Amino acid sequence: MTQVAQQSTLLPTATTRPADTGWQSISPGVEYRELSIQQGDRSERLRIARVDPAQARFRVLYNPDRPQRVSEWLTESKALLAVNGNFFDPQNRALSLVIQDGQVSGAPYEGFGGMFAVSGDGVRVRSNVTEPYAGEALSAALQNFPMLVLPDGTPNLEIDDNGRSAPRTAVAQDRAGRIVFVASPTSAFTLTEFGQWLAASDLDLEAALNLDGGTSTGLVLRSGNRTLGSDSWVQVPNVIVVEGR
Repeated sequence: MTQVAQQSTLLPTATTRPADTGWQSISPGVEYRELSIQQGDRSERLRIARVDPAQARFRVLYNPDRPQRVSEWLTESKALLAVNGNFFDPQNRALSLVIQDGQVSGAPYEGFGGMFAVSGDGVRVRSNVTEPYAGEALSAALQNFPMLVLPDGTPNLEIDDNGRSAPRTAVAQDRAGRIVFVASPTSAFTLTEFGQWLAASDLDLEAALNLDGGTSTGLVLRSGNRTLGSDSWVQVPNVIVVEGR
């Protein structure tokens, strides 16, 4: 009787994705991190970018006549990073102030919300309540609402929140002055929960402003020949981009 040797087959093993990648350098002054979290009974994988204003340049790009997905804005601008901007109407017109290369569009919010503002080499995430826009010269800016983390680093507990969870995007500033972008691409957070998570996180944030969310949520980075992050589902009329100096 002939014995047939049994052949073993080695199956490929799946690479386990770390719950927290830690900060990874993408280019001078630009870092990227992915972080898996649990929000109640909802699981989420956050996309987070951190940028040192001393080593990078920030711009706001706005074209209501030619909206694009965030990844398309990144490709066309040849920037290092692109993130979706502020709220817009069905005609793709921004609902608040936008400043692109010093040119002002839209009407500023008064008494609520906040602003991402670039003046020379200075970059700020600020509240419209404590520091309203007064027509000062800015090279780039956009406004939105609500403030998620107030300028003292505490969560905003007075958000007019409908209690619904949705994809979210925030632009924030940490206590070292770096700009931090956070995208939550699935429906993990209500607005209030998002602000509470940001304030309690290890990101050491001084202030954070809500950007447009839902299907507009997108944060995309260029790393060599790879693209990192998560793209928006829809075309958006404006983005914040980061360029190398």
